[in-house]
Amino acid sequence: MPVRRALAHVEPYRPQRPLSELQAALGLERLIKLSSNEGAFGPLPAAVAAIEAATAELNRYPDGGALRLRGLLAERHRVPANQIVVGNGADELIRLCALATLEPGDRAVFPWPSFPSYPTAVACSGAEAVQVACGHRFDADAVLEAVRPSSAGVTTASAAKLLFIANPNNPTGSLIDAWELRSFIGMLPAGLLCVLDEAYAEYAEPAPEGIALVRDGCERLCVLRTFSKVYGLAALRIGYAVASAAIADGLDRVRPIFNVNQPAQEAAIASLDQPGEIAARVDQARDGRAALARALAHAGLDPAPSQANFVYADVPSRDGAALADELLRAGFIVRGLAEFGARGAIRVTVGTEEENELFAAAVSRVGAEPSKHLQTGA
Repeated sequence: MPVRRALAHVEPYRPQRPLSELQAALGLERLIKLSSNEGAFGPLPAAVAAIEAATAELNRYPDGGALRLRGLLAERHRVPANQIVVGNGADELIRLCALATLEPGDRAVFPWPSFPSYPTAVACSGAEAVQVACGHRFDADAVLEAVRPSSAGVTTASAAKLLFIANPNNPTGSLIDAWELRSFIGMLPAGLLCVLDEAYAEYAEPAPEGIALVRDGCERLCVLRTFSKVYGLAALRIGYAVASAAIADGLDRVRPIFNVNQPAQEAAIASLDQPGEIAARVDQARDGRAALARALAHAGLDPAPSQANFVYADVPSRDGAALADELLRAGFIVRGLAEFGARGAIRVTVGTEEENELFAAAVSRVGAEPSKHLQTGA
């Protein structure tokens, strides 16, 4: 079969059954999804109007350069427009970063546990993926050792070419201190691209400083942002990168033509002019994650402090997937984290206030210990 050997190391995405089908199969009156870190609310009214207006010209190709959107983002972040690249969600930009920098046999590094798209992007490029065990907090010394030449435990003596860091981290929700990040970036070897994935930046307090570092002239950074979370546009798939002009040019060379559709561009443009609505959503998410952390702790789990729109919790006594399965049967979809590198944990996305309260009651009933019917095999 004429498929590249490198793809043997790539696990294909296996989508969950549609929510309605899963709900019917489980015989549930309601199934609440708290597993994918989507925003709790849909598109802003202005975005809905923009999407509706865009449908009149769906027979036309989209603006392949996203000129209006890039201009507004450039103004917002105070960088030239040629330092911004749009993508089909941040996930596509992760893949483009790997494609633009890695040759077969190169080395890419990322803290672990973290987002599974990083090793997948590296494997698709035929490069070597190096996981750095960091637990709940970023370990700058361990990551620096891994990216430098002749690092212990790797198969090549060359320095790494690519480094992925989610900040806040997915799935743990941890945020790197600004002073630590600036110091860390300054110690990275030449020739390495550091991708700061700031998909959850709006929820963090204080806000991540990746774009400020790019604005200050840091040539080795590429910062990713998305409209999928607080802006409620996950289904439209739109994100963007902010980097030096040279890095942005490299991403544009591998970016598919017309990769972001016009309704997505128009919705993103309309969403940028709604600061009050966004601030209210951020406040709701911060209150919700605090409530979820209390509920998880009350149920006997060990939640970690989070700066995102989700809460990570270690599960004593059993596999996180087992608890996720029990919660599914109770009407709640949460994320078991084996593929993220944290088999003994779950991740719960902040929902609406009602959804959070219902989840708190359910996790209190299920608890951290296996239920009796699972213990007895009944």
